[in-house]
Amino acid sequence: MAAPRHTVLIGSVEINGPVGGGQSVRPQPRFVSGRTVNGKTYTYQKNDVTQNIWVLAFNDLTAAQKIALQTYFNDVAKGPSNTFSYTHTDGTVYAGTRFIDNVLEFSRIDAGAFFRCTIKLLIPEEIGTTPAP
Repeated sequence: MAAPRHTVLIGSVEINGPVGGGQSVRPQPRFVSGRTVNGKTYTYQKNDVTQNIWVLAFNDLTAAQKIALQTYFNDVAKGPSNTFSYTHTDGTVYAGTRFIDNVLEFSRIDAGAFFRCTIKLLIPEEIGTTPAP
């Protein structure tokens, strides 16, 4: 495993790493359930693939990082359309990652000197385990 870093790579864009702690990781639902008008419950399995949703909060993004991330999101990843590699601060590379949301929202902080953004990534493997070679 690579040495810890303070930045992450989203595709080819390097930005300041996410805020420590509170990074939500939850599995993508494999099942769908519903109820008919007369009260019968039904369920079916959508897939048998382990995928996880990772919610990452990024603070202290520079204007250049914000522009690079927004450009990559719009022009390369095309929102949730295309996959990319995500390299976390611990050096783990998650290939086949995609954005979940259709838009990135940024907030200005520190009188507009920096930006904050929370992104949701769909990771096609377990998070926090060593990926297969």
